[in-house]
Amino acid sequence: MPSLTESLAAGPGWPVRQPYDGPLAGAKVLDLSRVLAGPYCCMVLADLGADVLKVERPGTGDDTRHWGPPFHGADAAYFFSVNRDRRSLALDLSTDGGQAVVARLAEEADVVVENFLPRHLKALSLDRLRDKGSAVWVSVRGAGGDGPDGDKPGYDVMAQARSGLMSVTGTDQPTRVGVAVADIVTGLYAAIGALAGLVARRPLQVEVGLLESAVAMLVNQASNSLVGGVVPALSGNAHPNIVPYGPLRCADTALVIGAGNDRQFADLCTALSVVPMASWATNAGRVEDRAAVLLALEAALVLRPARDWVDVLTLHGIPCAPVQDLGQLASDPQLLATGQLATLSHPAGPVTVVGSPLRLDGRRPRPHDAPPTLGQHTDEVLLAMGLTTEQIEDVTRADRG
Repeated sequence: MPSLTESLAAGPGWPVRQPYDGPLAGAKVLDLSRVLAGPYCCMVLADLGADVLKVERPGTGDDTRHWGPPFHGADAAYFFSVNRDRRSLALDLSTDGGQAVVARLAEEADVVVENFLPRHLKALSLDRLRDKGSAVWVSVRGAGGDGPDGDKPGYDVMAQARSGLMSVTGTDQPTRVGVAVADIVTGLYAAIGALAGLVARRPLQVEVGLLESAVAMLVNQASNSLVGGVVPALSGNAHPNIVPYGPLRCADTALVIGAGNDRQFADLCTALSVVPMASWATNAGRVEDRAAVLLALEAALVLRPARDWVDVLTLHGIPCAPVQDLGQLASDPQLLATGQLATLSHPAGPVTVVGSPLRLDGRRPRPHDAPPTLGQHTDEVLLAMGLTTEQIEDVTRADRG
Protein backbone atom coordinates (compact mmCIF):
# COMPACT_ATOMS: atom_id res chain seq x y z
CA MET A 1 0.00 0.00 0.00
CA PRO A 2 1.41 3.42 -0.86
CA SER A 3 2.16 5.87 1.93
CA LEU A 4 0.06 8.99 2.39
CA THR A 5 2.85 11.10 0.95
CA GLU A 6 3.08 8.87 -2.12
CA SER A 7 -0.70 8.96 -2.62
CA LEU A 8 -0.77 12.74 -2.41
CA ALA A 9 2.18 13.09 -4.78
CA ALA A 10 0.49 10.87 -7.36
CA GLY A 11 -2.90 12.54 -7.09
CA PRO A 12 -4.15 15.73 -8.76
CA GLY A 13 -3.56 17.92 -5.69
CA TRP A 14 -6.80 19.86 -6.10
CA PRO A 15 -9.98 18.02 -7.11
CA VAL A 16 -11.57 20.31 -9.67
CA ARG A 17 -15.30 20.66 -10.22
CA GLN A 18 -17.52 22.41 -12.72
CA PRO A 19 -16.42 26.05 -12.45
CA TYR A 20 -18.74 28.89 -11.59
CA ASP A 21 -19.10 31.72 -14.08
CA GLY A 22 -17.13 34.89 -13.38
CA PRO A 23 -13.78 36.61 -13.84
CA LEU A 24 -12.16 34.30 -11.26
CA ALA A 25 -13.45 31.08 -12.84
CA GLY A 26 -10.75 28.45 -12.41
CA ALA A 27 -9.06 30.21 -9.46
CA LYS A 28 -8.59 27.88 -6.49
CA VAL A 29 -9.12 29.27 -2.97
CA LEU A 30 -8.23 27.28 0.14
CA ASP A 31 -10.32 28.53 3.07
CA LEU A 32 -8.62 27.74 6.37
CA SER A 33 -10.57 30.43 8.22
CA ARG A 34 -13.59 30.41 10.46
CA VAL A 35 -16.20 32.71 12.00
CA LEU A 36 -16.82 35.77 9.77
CA ALA A 37 -14.09 37.93 8.18
CA GLY A 38 -12.18 35.10 6.46
CA PRO A 39 -15.27 33.20 5.27
CA TYR A 40 -16.77 36.48 4.03
CA CYS A 41 -13.62 37.13 2.00
CA CYS A 42 -13.91 33.67 0.46
CA MET A 43 -17.60 34.21 -0.34
CA VAL A 44 -16.71 37.40 -2.24
CA LEU A 45 -14.12 35.44 -4.25
CA ALA A 46 -16.67 32.66 -4.89
CA ASP A 47 -19.15 35.25 -6.17
CA LEU A 48 -16.48 36.21 -8.71
CA GLY A 49 -16.21 32.58 -9.85
CA ALA A 50 -13.48 31.09 -7.63
CA ASP A 51 -13.56 27.44 -6.53
CA VAL A 52 -13.45 27.56 -2.70
CA LEU A 53 -12.54 24.55 -0.56
CA LYS A 54 -13.14 25.04 3.16
CA VAL A 55 -11.17 22.99 5.70
CA GLU A 56 -12.89 22.54 9.07
CA ARG A 57 -12.21 20.84 12.37
CA PRO A 58 -13.73 17.34 12.45
CA GLY A 59 -16.68 16.95 14.78
CA THR A 60 -17.25 20.65 15.46
CA GLY A 61 -16.42 22.60 12.31
CA ASP A 62 -16.61 26.36 11.99
CA ASP A 63 -17.53 28.06 15.26
CA THR A 64 -20.53 29.77 13.66
CA ARG A 65 -22.21 26.42 12.98
CA HIS A 66 -23.09 26.56 16.70
CA TRP A 67 -23.94 30.28 17.05
CA GLY A 68 -27.68 29.85 17.37
CA PRO A 69 -30.61 29.70 17.63
CA PRO A 70 -32.03 29.93 15.07
CA PHE A 71 -30.86 26.77 13.34
CA HIS A 72 -31.52 25.21 9.95
CA GLY A 73 -30.91 21.51 10.34
CA ALA A 74 -27.76 21.02 12.44
CA ASP A 75 -26.25 24.42 11.67
CA ALA A 76 -26.99 27.92 12.94
CA ALA A 77 -28.46 30.50 10.60
CA TYR A 78 -25.29 32.54 11.25
CA PHE A 79 -23.20 29.96 9.38
CA PHE A 80 -25.47 30.23 6.34
CA SER A 81 -24.77 33.95 6.02
CA VAL A 82 -21.16 33.66 4.76
CA ASN A 83 -20.41 30.06 3.79
CA ARG A 84 -22.30 29.39 0.57
CA ASP A 85 -20.63 28.27 -2.67
CA ARG A 86 -17.81 26.14 -1.26
CA ARG A 87 -16.99 22.55 -0.45
CA SER A 88 -16.37 21.41 3.14
CA LEU A 89 -13.50 19.10 4.01
CA ALA A 90 -13.29 17.92 7.64
CA LEU A 91 -9.61 17.45 8.42
CA ASP A 92 -7.63 17.00 11.63
CA LEU A 93 -4.77 19.49 11.32
CA SER A 94 -3.18 18.25 14.53
CA THR A 95 -2.08 15.09 12.69
CA ASP A 96 0.84 14.76 10.31
CA GLY A 97 -1.53 13.36 7.71
CA GLY A 98 -3.95 16.26 8.01
CA GLN A 99 -1.10 18.72 7.65
CA ALA A 100 0.20 16.84 4.61
CA VAL A 101 -3.20 17.08 2.89
CA VAL A 102 -3.40 20.83 3.56
CA ALA A 103 0.16 21.26 2.31
CA ARG A 104 -0.76 19.52 -0.96
CA LEU A 105 -3.89 21.64 -1.36
CA ALA A 106 -1.89 24.80 -0.64
CA GLU A 107 0.62 23.84 -3.34
CA GLU A 108 -2.18 23.89 -5.91
CA ALA A 109 -4.16 26.82 -4.50
CA ASP A 110 -4.05 30.29 -6.00
CA VAL A 111 -5.19 31.88 -2.72
CA VAL A 112 -5.03 30.68 0.88
CA VAL A 113 -7.13 32.47 3.52
CA GLU A 114 -6.57 31.84 7.24
CA ASN A 115 -7.17 33.50 10.59
CA PHE A 116 -5.05 31.46 12.98
CA LEU A 117 -3.18 33.17 15.78
CA PRO A 118 0.50 33.39 14.78
CA ARG A 119 1.52 30.84 17.43
CA HIS A 120 -1.12 28.38 16.20
CA LEU A 121 -0.05 28.93 12.60
CA LYS A 122 3.48 27.93 13.61
CA ALA A 123 2.34 24.97 15.72
CA LEU A 124 0.49 23.55 12.70
CA SER A 125 3.48 24.17 10.41
CA LEU A 126 1.35 26.47 8.27
CA ASP A 127 3.90 29.28 8.51
CA ARG A 128 6.29 27.18 6.42
CA LEU A 129 3.63 26.70 3.76
CA ARG A 130 3.06 30.46 3.67
CA ASP A 131 6.72 31.34 3.39
CA LYS A 132 7.67 28.84 0.71
CA GLY A 133 4.41 28.58 -1.24
CA SER A 134 3.32 30.12 -4.53
CA ALA A 135 -0.19 31.10 -3.47
CA VAL A 136 -1.43 34.52 -2.44
CA TRP A 137 -1.57 34.08 1.34
CA VAL A 138 -4.22 36.14 3.16
CA SER A 139 -3.98 36.34 6.96
CA VAL A 140 -6.82 37.84 8.99
CA ARG A 141 -5.82 38.99 12.47
CA GLY A 142 -7.39 40.73 15.44
CA ALA A 143 -4.76 43.42 14.94
CA GLY A 144 -1.83 43.94 12.57
CA GLY A 145 1.23 41.79 13.19
CA ASP A 146 3.60 44.77 13.17
CA GLY A 147 2.06 46.06 16.43
CA PRO A 148 2.26 44.85 20.03
CA ASP A 149 -1.17 43.15 19.85
CA GLY A 150 -0.64 41.26 16.61
CA ASP A 151 -0.50 37.90 18.39
CA LYS A 152 -3.64 38.40 20.47
CA PRO A 153 -7.10 37.00 19.70
CA GLY A 154 -9.88 39.40 18.83
CA TYR A 155 -13.51 39.55 17.82
CA ASP A 156 -15.49 42.23 16.02
CA VAL A 157 -16.82 43.79 19.21
CA MET A 158 -13.28 44.40 20.52
CA ALA A 159 -12.38 46.16 17.27
CA GLN A 160 -15.54 48.28 17.46
CA ALA A 161 -14.67 49.24 21.03
CA ARG A 162 -10.99 50.03 20.63
CA SER A 163 -11.29 51.80 17.28
CA GLY A 164 -13.69 54.37 18.74
CA LEU A 165 -16.63 53.22 16.63
CA MET A 166 -18.71 52.43 19.72
CA SER A 167 -17.93 55.89 21.15
CA VAL A 168 -19.89 57.56 18.34
CA THR A 169 -22.68 54.96 18.13
CA GLY A 170 -25.77 55.02 20.34
CA THR A 171 -27.67 57.66 22.28
CA ASP A 172 -26.94 57.18 25.99
CA GLN A 173 -24.01 54.75 26.12
CA PRO A 174 -21.35 53.40 23.73
CA THR A 175 -23.14 50.90 21.49
CA ARG A 176 -22.04 48.09 19.22
CA VAL A 177 -23.33 48.37 15.66
CA GLY A 178 -26.05 45.75 15.17
CA VAL A 179 -24.01 43.87 12.56
CA ALA A 180 -20.35 42.81 12.83
CA VAL A 181 -19.23 45.63 10.55
CA ALA A 182 -15.54 45.41 11.51
CA ASP A 183 -15.51 41.76 10.45
CA ILE A 184 -17.28 42.54 7.18
CA VAL A 185 -14.96 45.41 6.25
CA THR A 186 -11.98 43.24 7.18
CA GLY A 187 -13.32 40.51 4.89
CA LEU A 188 -13.67 43.00 2.04
CA TYR A 189 -10.11 44.28 2.55
CA ALA A 190 -8.92 40.67 2.65
CA ALA A 191 -10.64 40.03 -0.69
CA ILE A 192 -9.02 43.16 -2.13
CA GLY A 193 -5.63 41.89 -0.99
CA ALA A 194 -6.29 38.50 -2.59
CA LEU A 195 -7.26 40.16 -5.85
CA ALA A 196 -4.12 42.32 -5.72
CA GLY A 197 -2.00 39.18 -5.49
CA LEU A 198 -3.85 37.50 -8.34
CA VAL A 199 -3.38 40.57 -10.53
CA ALA A 200 0.31 40.81 -9.59
CA ARG A 201 0.71 37.09 -10.38
CA ARG A 202 3.09 36.51 -7.50
CA PRO A 203 2.93 34.88 -4.04
CA LEU A 204 1.92 38.03 -2.18
CA GLN A 205 1.56 37.82 1.61
CA VAL A 206 -1.50 39.83 2.69
CA GLU A 207 -2.38 40.67 6.29
CA VAL A 208 -5.39 42.62 7.52
CA GLY A 209 -6.42 43.32 11.11
CA LEU A 210 -9.89 43.84 12.53
CA LEU A 211 -8.74 46.85 14.54
CA GLU A 212 -7.07 48.60 11.62
CA SER A 213 -10.06 47.88 9.37
CA ALA A 214 -12.43 49.37 11.95
CA VAL A 215 -10.27 52.51 12.17
CA ALA A 216 -10.21 52.78 8.36
CA MET A 217 -14.00 52.59 8.40
CA LEU A 218 -14.35 55.70 10.59
CA VAL A 219 -13.72 58.02 7.60
CA ASN A 220 -15.25 61.45 8.35
CA GLN A 221 -15.48 60.83 12.10
CA ALA A 222 -11.76 60.05 12.30
CA SER A 223 -10.99 63.06 10.11
CA ASN A 224 -13.15 65.30 12.32
CA SER A 225 -10.85 64.36 15.19
CA LEU A 226 -7.48 64.12 13.42
CA VAL A 227 -7.91 67.18 11.20
CA GLY A 228 -10.51 69.27 13.00
CA GLY A 229 -9.46 68.55 16.57
CA VAL A 230 -13.04 67.60 17.46
CA VAL A 231 -13.46 64.38 19.41
CA PRO A 232 -16.90 63.08 18.33
CA ALA A 233 -19.34 62.00 21.01
CA LEU A 234 -22.37 59.71 20.87
CA SER A 235 -24.32 60.86 17.85
CA GLY A 236 -27.32 58.52 17.76
CA ASN A 237 -29.02 59.04 14.42
CA ALA A 238 -27.57 62.53 13.90
CA HIS A 239 -24.93 63.04 11.22
CA PRO A 240 -22.08 65.21 12.55
CA ASN A 241 -21.57 67.09 9.26
CA ILE A 242 -24.91 67.12 7.40
CA VAL A 243 -28.42 68.42 8.26
CA PRO A 244 -30.92 66.94 7.56
CA TYR A 245 -29.58 63.40 7.32
CA GLY A 246 -31.51 60.82 9.34
CA PRO A 247 -34.98 59.79 10.56
CA LEU A 248 -37.70 62.41 10.93
CA ARG A 249 -41.15 61.85 12.48
CA CYS A 250 -44.16 61.52 10.21
CA ALA A 251 -47.80 60.89 11.11
CA ASP A 252 -47.26 57.18 11.66
CA THR A 253 -43.55 56.34 11.74
CA ALA A 254 -40.12 57.73 10.92
CA LEU A 255 -38.83 58.49 7.44
CA VAL A 256 -35.12 58.83 6.75
CA ILE A 257 -34.38 61.91 4.68
CA GLY A 258 -31.01 63.12 3.44
CA ALA A 259 -30.23 66.47 1.87
CA GLY A 260 -26.58 66.19 0.89
CA ASN A 261 -26.35 69.59 -0.79
CA ASP A 262 -28.00 73.00 -0.66
CA ARG A 263 -30.11 72.45 -3.78
CA GLN A 264 -31.60 69.27 -2.33
CA PHE A 265 -32.47 71.11 0.88
CA ALA A 266 -34.20 73.88 -1.07
CA ASP A 267 -36.20 71.28 -3.00
CA LEU A 268 -37.08 69.55 0.27
CA CYS A 269 -38.46 72.80 1.69
CA THR A 270 -40.51 73.28 -1.48
CA ALA A 271 -41.92 69.74 -1.26
CA LEU A 272 -42.89 70.23 2.40
CA SER A 273 -44.05 73.85 1.99
CA VAL A 274 -41.51 74.89 4.61
CA VAL A 275 -40.20 78.47 4.53
CA PRO A 276 -36.50 78.23 5.44
CA MET A 277 -34.53 80.76 7.45
CA ALA A 278 -31.91 82.65 5.43
CA SER A 279 -29.12 81.03 7.46
CA TRP A 280 -30.29 77.58 6.33
CA ALA A 281 -29.20 78.24 2.75
CA THR A 282 -25.86 76.54 3.45
CA ASN A 283 -25.15 73.22 5.09
CA ALA A 284 -22.86 74.90 7.63
CA GLY A 285 -25.78 77.12 8.67
CA ARG A 286 -28.08 74.14 9.00
CA VAL A 287 -25.57 72.25 11.13
CA GLU A 288 -25.27 75.31 13.38
CA ASP A 289 -29.06 75.58 13.72
CA ARG A 290 -29.72 71.82 13.69
CA ALA A 291 -32.56 71.72 16.24
CA ALA A 292 -34.59 74.47 14.56
CA VAL A 293 -34.19 72.93 11.10
CA LEU A 294 -35.38 69.53 12.24
CA LEU A 295 -38.28 71.02 14.19
CA ALA A 296 -39.53 72.90 11.11
CA LEU A 297 -39.27 69.82 8.89
CA GLU A 298 -41.04 67.53 11.35
CA ALA A 299 -43.85 70.06 11.82
CA ALA A 300 -44.68 69.50 8.15
CA LEU A 301 -43.96 65.76 8.00
CA VAL A 302 -46.26 64.81 10.91
CA LEU A 303 -49.27 65.85 8.84
CA ARG A 304 -49.05 62.76 6.58
CA PRO A 305 -47.92 59.11 6.78
CA ALA A 306 -44.36 58.23 5.83
CA ARG A 307 -45.38 56.27 2.70
CA ASP A 308 -47.23 59.31 1.36
CA TRP A 309 -44.15 61.44 1.81
CA VAL A 310 -41.99 58.87 -0.03
CA ASP A 311 -44.09 59.48 -3.15
CA VAL A 312 -43.95 63.27 -2.75
CA LEU A 313 -40.23 63.50 -2.04
CA THR A 314 -39.36 61.07 -4.83
CA LEU A 315 -41.08 63.37 -7.32
CA HIS A 316 -38.84 66.19 -6.08
CA GLY A 317 -35.68 64.07 -6.28
CA ILE A 318 -35.13 64.00 -2.51
CA PRO A 319 -33.32 60.88 -1.21
CA CYS A 320 -35.52 59.18 1.38
CA ALA A 321 -36.29 55.71 2.73
CA PRO A 322 -38.79 54.19 5.16
CA VAL A 323 -37.33 52.46 8.21
CA GLN A 324 -37.97 48.75 7.64
CA ASP A 325 -37.30 45.73 9.80
CA LEU A 326 -35.58 42.63 8.45
CA GLY A 327 -38.89 40.81 8.15
CA GLN A 328 -39.77 43.14 5.28
CA LEU A 329 -36.67 42.40 3.18
CA ALA A 330 -38.12 39.36 1.43
CA SER A 331 -40.99 41.43 0.06
CA ASP A 332 -39.04 44.59 -0.76
CA PRO A 333 -39.81 45.36 -4.44
CA GLN A 334 -36.26 46.47 -5.19
CA LEU A 335 -34.71 43.28 -3.81
CA LEU A 336 -37.32 41.18 -5.59
CA ALA A 337 -36.61 42.92 -8.89
CA THR A 338 -32.82 42.61 -8.62
CA GLY A 339 -32.84 39.01 -7.41
CA GLN A 340 -30.39 39.53 -4.56
CA LEU A 341 -32.18 36.98 -2.39
CA ALA A 342 -31.84 33.42 -3.63
CA THR A 343 -33.37 30.16 -2.38
CA LEU A 344 -31.05 27.16 -2.57
CA SER A 345 -31.54 23.46 -1.88
CA HIS A 346 -30.05 22.03 1.32
CA PRO A 347 -30.30 18.64 3.05
CA ALA A 348 -32.38 20.25 5.82
CA GLY A 349 -34.71 21.90 3.30
CA PRO A 350 -34.61 24.97 1.06
CA VAL A 351 -32.74 27.95 2.50
CA THR A 352 -32.74 31.60 1.41
CA VAL A 353 -29.41 33.42 1.26
CA VAL A 354 -28.30 36.94 0.41
CA GLY A 355 -26.45 37.19 -2.88
CA SER A 356 -23.75 39.56 -4.05
CA PRO A 357 -24.53 43.28 -4.47
CA LEU A 358 -22.26 43.39 -7.54
CA ARG A 359 -23.36 43.48 -11.15
CA LEU A 360 -20.79 42.33 -13.71
CA ASP A 361 -21.56 43.18 -17.33
CA GLY A 362 -25.12 43.83 -16.25
CA ARG A 363 -25.55 40.51 -14.43
CA ARG A 364 -25.59 39.77 -10.72
CA PRO A 365 -23.41 36.81 -9.66
CA ARG A 366 -25.87 34.05 -8.83
CA PRO A 367 -25.48 31.97 -5.65
CA HIS A 368 -25.07 28.36 -6.71
CA ASP A 369 -24.76 26.10 -3.67
CA ALA A 370 -26.09 26.35 -0.13
CA PRO A 371 -23.48 26.30 2.64
CA PRO A 372 -22.25 22.73 3.03
CA THR A 373 -22.88 20.46 5.97
CA LEU A 374 -19.77 19.70 8.00
CA GLY A 375 -17.45 17.47 5.99
CA GLN A 376 -20.01 17.07 3.20
CA HIS A 377 -17.28 16.76 0.58
CA THR A 378 -14.59 15.00 2.64
CA ASP A 379 -14.71 11.65 0.86
CA GLU A 380 -15.23 13.24 -2.55
CA VAL A 381 -12.20 15.50 -2.17
CA LEU A 382 -9.81 13.07 -0.50
CA LEU A 383 -10.62 10.16 -2.81
CA ALA A 384 -10.07 12.46 -5.79
CA MET A 385 -6.72 13.47 -4.28
CA GLY A 386 -5.66 9.84 -4.39
CA LEU A 387 -6.11 8.76 -0.76
CA THR A 388 -7.34 5.31 0.17
CA THR A 389 -10.28 4.83 2.53
CA GLU A 390 -7.83 3.80 5.27
CA GLN A 391 -5.81 6.97 4.78
CA ILE A 392 -8.99 9.06 4.88
CA GLU A 393 -9.90 7.49 8.22
CA ASP A 394 -6.44 8.43 9.48
CA VAL A 395 -6.58 12.14 8.61
CA THR A 396 -10.18 12.84 9.59
CA ARG A 397 -10.31 11.17 13.03
CA ALA A 398 -13.26 12.79 14.83
CA ASP A 399 -15.10 13.11 11.53
CA ARG A 400 -15.75 9.39 11.69
CA GLY A 401 -16.84 9.37 15.32
